[in-house]
Amino acid sequence: MRTLSFASLMTGILVTVLAAACGDSGVGGSAGEGASGAVGTGANAGEAGAGASSSSFANPDIVSVVIDPPNATIVVENGVIPGPTPFKLIGTTSTGSEVELVAAWSFDRPDVATSSASGELTATGFVGGKGKLRGQFENMSATAELTVKLVFVEDPLAIDVNIKDAFDNASVDDASLSLLYPYDQTVFPRGLAGPVVQWNGGGAADIYEIHADSETFAYTTWATAAPPSRFALPSAPSDIWKLMTNSTEGNVALSIQRYDGAQAYLAKTQTWKIAPANLAGTIYYWEINQGNVVRLKPGATAPEEFLQKPPGVTCVACHSVSANGSTLVAGFHGGYSPWGTFNTLDGASIYATDTASGFEAISPTGSHVLYGQSTGSNTLTLSTSTDLATIAQLTPPVGQPAHPTWSTDGGKVAYGVRTNGNWLDFTAASLYSADIDTAVPSITNQVELVPSSADAAYPVNTYPSYSPDSKWIAFQRSNTARTRAALGEVWITNADGSVRLPLTKMNGTGLLPGVEGQATYQPTFLPVAVGGYFWLVAESERTYGNTLTDTNPNTRRKQLWVSAISTDPQQGADPSNPGFWLPGQELGNQNMRGAWALDPCKPLGESCEAGFECCEGFCVFDPEVNDYVCGAQEGCSPSGSACDTAEDCCDPGAQCINGFCAGVAQ
Repeated sequence: MRTLSFASLMTGILVTVLAAACGDSGVGGSAGEGASGAVGTGANAGEAGAGASSSSFANPDIVSVVIDPPNATIVVENGVIPGPTPFKLIGTTSTGSEVELVAAWSFDRPDVATSSASGELTATGFVGGKGKLRGQFENMSATAELTVKLVFVEDPLAIDVNIKDAFDNASVDDASLSLLYPYDQTVFPRGLAGPVVQWNGGGAADIYEIHADSETFAYTTWATAAPPSRFALPSAPSDIWKLMTNSTEGNVALSIQRYDGAQAYLAKTQTWKIAPANLAGTIYYWEINQGNVVRLKPGATAPEEFLQKPPGVTCVACHSVSANGSTLVAGFHGGYSPWGTFNTLDGASIYATDTASGFEAISPTGSHVLYGQSTGSNTLTLSTSTDLATIAQLTPPVGQPAHPTWSTDGGKVAYGVRTNGNWLDFTAASLYSADIDTAVPSITNQVELVPSSADAAYPVNTYPSYSPDSKWIAFQRSNTARTRAALGEVWITNADGSVRLPLTKMNGTGLLPGVEGQATYQPTFLPVAVGGYFWLVAESERTYGNTLTDTNPNTRRKQLWVSAISTDPQQGADPSNPGFWLPGQELGNQNMRGAWALDPCKPLGESCEAGFECCEGFCVFDPEVNDYVCGAQEGCSPSGSACDTAEDCCDPGAQCINGFCAGVAQ
C-alpha cells in the first residue's frame, strides 16, 4: 500500500485516463504503476494498463477515510516516555481498494500528547488522559482515540519478592482491617491536597500494598503504617494525588492489602470519582476558639487571618459574604450583635453600625443587607450596605424571622421563622421564602416551604442556602437551632417546597456509627457549578477517620466538610455524595459557619482558570503569554464562561447556571 497525497493521487488518475484515451499500452503500463497505490492493487492495475480498454480502468477517487489503528494506548512508566505511536489515514476508493493518504493531523489534548506532521503521537508525560486524533484529507476526516496512562510503582522499602507474590495470591478475607476515611463513592474535585487514607486493624510491623487505578493513571507502593494507621499519597519526587486527579475524569479504584508477617489478606477496596475541575472561590468561616473569621481558599495549606476582633470586642461572627465575593457582613460582641460590612480584598471596614442584627444576609453584589434577627421583633429590615435607612421590611405572618439568605440570582430570600425561644436558642422553625426587589424596594409573596411540623423529631428548619441556579435550597433540619450537640441533618428543597430530600450521603446517615450521621449543620453552596456538580460546605461534629475520634456531644470537634451535589435533583433520590474533610483547616479549632463565595473578579489581562473569575465573564488563551487570561470571547462559551442560555455554550450538553456554562457529571 503506497502513501499518496491528494495531488499525487490526482496526477495518477489523470495519467491513467489520458493513456486509456490514446490507446497507448506502454503509457498504460506506467500509468498502471502510478495508479497502483491509489487502488492498492498494483498488479491488476498494471494488467489493465497493458491491454484493457478505458472502461476497464477503475476511477480511484477516495470515497471514505479511516485511521489505522482506530485506538491506541500509550503507557508512561515512572516518567519514562516511550517512542512515538504511528497512525495512518487510510482511504477507500470507489472500487473498494485502500490507499494510505498524506493527511493533516491534529490532536485535541496537547497536554496529554503531541502530534507530528506524519501522524505520530508522543505522550507528554505531564498527565494521563484520553484524546481524539483527527486526520484530514481534503473535505474528508476520521478520528481515532488515544489513551495515555501514567503508571508509577514505588518500592521504598525494597519489599521481598515473595511478599509481593503473597499479595498477588491472597485468598483470605481480612476480618481485622476496616477503612475509615475517605468514604466509598466520594467525589473529589481537582486542586486540593489529597486525602489522608485512614484505617484500623493492623499491627505496627504489618506491610501494606496500596494501589490506586483508573483508566488513565495507576500507582502502586508498599508501606508500613503503625496504628493509628494512615497513608497520604506522596508529593515527592512526584505529586501522586495531583497527577492522578489531573489525569482522571471518573472513577479511581483504591485497594489496601495487608501482610502480617505470616500471610497476606485480600484487599479492602473503595471507589472514588474525580470531577474534572478545581473548586472555586473562598470559604469564610468562624474559628469559635478564637472568636475570629478566617478564610480558606480550596487548595491552600492553611487558613488566612481575615477579621480579627478589635480590642474590647468578644467576637466577630454570624457572617455572610456576597456571592461575587466583594463584601462581607458580620455581627459583633455577641448579645445584640450589631452589624458591619467589610471589603474582602483587604478586610477594611466599609460601614459600621451599632444596630442589632444577629444573623444577616447580603445581596449577591454586596449592595444590600437584610438584618434584625436579634432585635426581639418579628421584622427584618432591608438597607443598603452603607446606610441604615430602611427601604423595605419583611414581617412573616407568624413568629420571628431568622438566618436569612439571598438567592444567587438576587430575586429571592429564604429564612427560618421561629415560633419559640430567643434569637439564638429555639426549638421550632418553619422554612420560608419571599420575592425581593432592591431596585423598587419590596419584599413580597412569602411562602412557607417546610413547616416545623413536617418532622416531629427535627422541628427546626433554618440556615438556608440557595443553589447556584437558585432552584434549590439546602437547609438545616434539627432538634434545636444552636448546633452544639444538636441532632441535625442537611436537607434540600425546591423553590416551592414540593420536593424535600435528605442529603443522606453527605450527612453520613447509615454510614457513620451512633448519632454521627445526625451531626451536620449550616450548609452553604459555592455560587457556581464546577466539574458537573454543585458543591456544598457544612460544619459537622462527626469523627474524622482515626484523627479526630471524640464522640462526646459536649466536646466533639466541629470541622468543615464538602460534598458534591447533583445539579438535577430528582424526587425520591439522594442528590448528594459522601462528604470529604476540607483540607487546610486547623484540626485544633472548632470551625463553623462556612460562607462560600467567589473571589472578587479579575480585570482584563489577569491570569485565570475559568470565566467566572473574570469581570467580563471570559477566560481565553493568549498566545502572546502562552496562558489563559481574562479577555473578550468570540464564538461559543467554554465551560465556566459567561452565557445567557445553554445555547451559548460550546458543549451541547452544558447548562447555563447562574450565568456561566456548566457541564453535567458523567
